[in-house]
Amino acid sequence: MHAFVTHMRAKEGKRDEVIALTTVMLEKTQGEDGIPVYVFSTAADDPDDFWFYDVYSSDEARQAHESTAEFARTMPALMQVAELVSVTKLDPYGPMKITPPGAIG
Repeated sequence: MHAFVTHMRAKEGKRDEVIALTTVMLEKTQGEDGIPVYVFSTAADDPDDFWFYDVYSSDEARQAHESTAEFARTMPALMQVAELVSVTKLDPYGPMKITPPGAIG
């Protein structure tokens, strides 16, 4: 299992386009196997800063995700409206707690 934290910054005036592109990607990824965590966020103190956290059950799951038509369509479009600041590969360990939104309460 491994994960990635990706930091992107919307180009000036392109925040809404980043949100539109990544929202479609989030929706399409819901049906993919091997991705237990796929979360996109903006920074609380700067909404033009985007942080993506994705966890893959295997390298094969990551490769399958990156081979989808949606990934192939979204990434070039995203690079037109945002700058890639950094990507950090992580190696998760221990038990993973995942509570879907709306499951508590």
